[in-house]
Amino acid sequence: MSALPSLSPAPTPTTSEPTQTPEQLSGARRSLVLFVVQGIPLLGFCAGVWLFLREGISGWDLGLLVGMYLLTMVGIEVGFHRYFAHRTFETTRPLRALFLILGSMAGQGSALLWSAVHRTHHAHTDQPGDPHSPLLRGFFWAQFLWYLEMPAIGRFGRLLDRYRASPADILASREDDQAHRIARTLPDLLRDEPLVRLNQRYGTWMLLGFVLPTLAGGLVTGTWAGALRGLVWGGLVRYYLVQQVTFAINSVGHTVGVHSMNSRDTSRNNVVMALLTLGSGWHNNHHAFPGSARVDFRWWQVDLGGLLLRLLARLGLVWDLREPSPDALLAARIDR
Repeated sequence: MSALPSLSPAPTPTTSEPTQTPEQLSGARRSLVLFVVQGIPLLGFCAGVWLFLREGISGWDLGLLVGMYLLTMVGIEVGFHRYFAHRTFETTRPLRALFLILGSMAGQGSALLWSAVHRTHHAHTDQPGDPHSPLLRGFFWAQFLWYLEMPAIGRFGRLLDRYRASPADILASREDDQAHRIARTLPDLLRDEPLVRLNQRYGTWMLLGFVLPTLAGGLVTGTWAGALRGLVWGGLVRYYLVQQVTFAINSVGHTVGVHSMNSRDTSRNNVVMALLTLGSGWHNNHHAFPGSARVDFRWWQVDLGGLLLRLLARLGLVWDLREPSPDALLAARIDR
């Protein structure tokens, strides 16, 4: 598998290479993982619903919710997705670090783990080996349950710690467990040791996603109640919404919408998902040209992540934004 997808139309997925059955989690461990990943965030969201029914939501609460949603979604879509997973542009080290921190605050795993899972998805889209295809296991599997058959998610950070002295040595290792296999999709990232060290502080960055809105709520209102509301709206509710919207790209993004580009898989363009994810909802566009920094291939398509990248390019903070040629776009259109 190529680590960095090109700007040519996406190749046809193949099943010619044998795939290995992932190591299974025990029943008790599966329940624990499900509770941590889905149950705790849902309880946080319910706390927000309870608070709303009891006290309503103030303009400041809403501002914290929307502001933290946008910051962490930028981290996921622009940072984790378009930069770390696909390297569709280049940027400065400080901005790269900021993208990593913002994406980690979303609580969906570290930048390297997220990128490894996503590159695996693109290597086997809708074929055996795809971690979260609704075509293979159903809509709800892709939305809520797919990670239960990826024990590598829980072991990935420990694997990087084992190779702390030289992370790139993972590439030459003969071990063939699931964590090693997905790590080998990251030759470019594993060779960047400062990035790996920053990645390994994922727990700190995730906690920051709850500390910041709590501090903001407390400092602005000058009360402990304000701090608690900041934690609920900017932390707990925001966390659940960003998580479920991002997971919906796995489910909705491959089942609901328009398939107008020749990506040779079930990916769909969905305008609602595009707005909620800052562009990732143009998922058929993305799968047709996964190496593109922009996914707004029609004049009426709004790609907020791509607009942000173009603004940063004007400021000289990002460069080498990759995108397909007009001829390649025309050739890939099914409805031309």
